[in-house]
Amino acid sequence: MVHSRISLAVASLALGAAIAIPVLGLPGTAGSSGGVAAAFACPGDGSADGCPAPTDASALTATAADPTVTIPVTPNPTEPSPPDSGPTVPPSATFTPGPSQPPSVTSAPAGAATATSPIATPRPKAKPTAPPTSRPTPIATPSPAPTYMPSASPTPTASPTPTPAPTATPAPAWTVVVNDQFTSGGVPSHWILYDAPYGSGAGNCADPSHVTVSGGYMHILMSYQASGACGAGWYTGGMMISDAYGSVDQRVTVRFRVVNNGVQGHYIIPMRWPDTAPWPSGGEEDYCETSTLTGCTTFLHYGSNNSQIWAEHAVNLAEWHTMQFTRRDHVVTAAIDGTVVWTYQGTSTTLPDTMKRVVLQQECQSSCPSGTSGYEDIQIDWITIEDPAK
Repeated sequence: MVHSRISLAVASLALGAAIAIPVLGLPGTAGSSGGVAAAFACPGDGSADGCPAPTDASALTATAADPTVTIPVTPNPTEPSPPDSGPTVPPSATFTPGPSQPPSVTSAPAGAATATSPIATPRPKAKPTAPPTSRPTPIATPSPAPTYMPSASPTPTASPTPTPAPTATPAPAWTVVVNDQFTSGGVPSHWILYDAPYGSGAGNCADPSHVTVSGGYMHILMSYQASGACGAGWYTGGMMISDAYGSVDQRVTVRFRVVNNGVQGHYIIPMRWPDTAPWPSGGEEDYCETSTLTGCTTFLHYGSNNSQIWAEHAVNLAEWHTMQFTRRDHVVTAAIDGTVVWTYQGTSTTLPDTMKRVVLQQECQSSCPSGTSGYEDIQIDWITIEDPAK
């Protein structure tokens, strides 16, 4: 604002006019209200209407009632007008003085002549315009910085004590006492061969010559012969393991097949017969007993009345099969080619605790064939007998 007022005063001096500048901010003056008053003085000769007579050019009039100071200024024709120190404010410019800003006063040197100029028509006082109220830019409220909260350390969980896997009950141990493979030689000496009438049929008669070993098998043969211990008739083969290999509990495994040529016998492969106890109360265990090739039956004899527990097994006996029969702790299990096909949980009554021995037996069940031709050959590939381990 000071710069604008000085520019106005300089412009007026260049025109040779006297400038009336209100003294602002002085105590007791009308200019203390902060407004701007611009007035032009009468010419020096008093020729204008209402102007007083000329006075001393060096006079400077200022009263408390009239704060306007009239400063006569005589331009120097030999000096150029000073350059503008700023842009000339147009008449429509609005000046807003700063608070308590005193006006700038330019005074001529003492003894200078007062120049006269035509009376300028006073310009209307510009109404001050309040500066636009700028809307304050809202200050963004800063987001509070996240407070670091340390994560609580998890309470360590004790690793559970692993439950040990249940220990499988070991299979009962067995000891092999007989292992006959029949690869060479004759019938092993621990087999006792039948040599007389036996079995359930009146015509059954055994001949030791009907048990042979050849071709890697032991052969048990039923055939007709013209003479023998029983005369002319059908003779069969049969044998029992020696008493050194008897036991209450045993496991017997045998691989065999049956080859028929025109006749069909009756056989039990294998059987366990009581060694010293009377029959039938001493028990009898016939594991695979049959008169056909399509299957066999297990019979467990017990009691004085020859009671029986039995179970049938479907199997083609014309083909090779491995059969295993186990008796232990009053339990009997039958397995064919490694698959258990029957299990029986007995007692000391149904499975008497008597010493028994293994038997391989062939016979004419109730009657022998009527003719004289044909044969039946039971071929034993191998057999093992096991006792419980001690």
